[in-house]
Amino acid sequence: MLKKSILLLFVVVSSIQVNAQKDWFKQKINDKVSVNFPIEPKKINEQSYGVRDQDNVVYLVSVVDLLKTTGLSLEDFNAGVVKQTFADEFMEGLMPTMAKYTFKPAKIIAVKGNTAYSVFGRDDVNKNTLYMNIVFVDGIAYSITSILPDGKDFKNISTYLNEIYINGK
Repeated sequence: MLKKSILLLFVVVSSIQVNAQKDWFKQKINDKVSVNFPIEPKKINEQSYGVRDQDNVVYLVSVVDLLKTTGLSLEDFNAGVVKQTFADEFMEGLMPTMAKYTFKPAKIIAVKGNTAYSVFGRDDVNKNTLYMNIVFVDGIAYSITSILPDGKDFKNISTYLNEIYINGK
């Protein structure tokens, strides 16, 4: 069940071709969450917003309600998501959906007071690196992703990965 959820969350990332901090565009993702993008993103589908900048750097946010897709209660989900075994299982579901990337193990971190997974993947064939923070808010996964071509500047990505704003926090 978790692997199906992960597939739903990341299928957009693997197949999508999307075209100073104070000037960033604040995109409302839903009533609870907004994310700042370096330039205005486009709505890709009901779960995703994304944009490719002038340097071919991709910025993408995807959303999946993991409680609905896994059938877990919020209590069980919150108890599991903080464990490395859960993160490892999550990555086992992610890797086949993005087969061109070689991933390192997910690191459990906190972003804006919420449990998150920091994910790093490398695509040597296409010469790009994927950086992703998957932030869990009330059983919903917000995947904040950037794909950086080799030789491009990392400065916006390090900022972007933490540009999630959660109402009430």
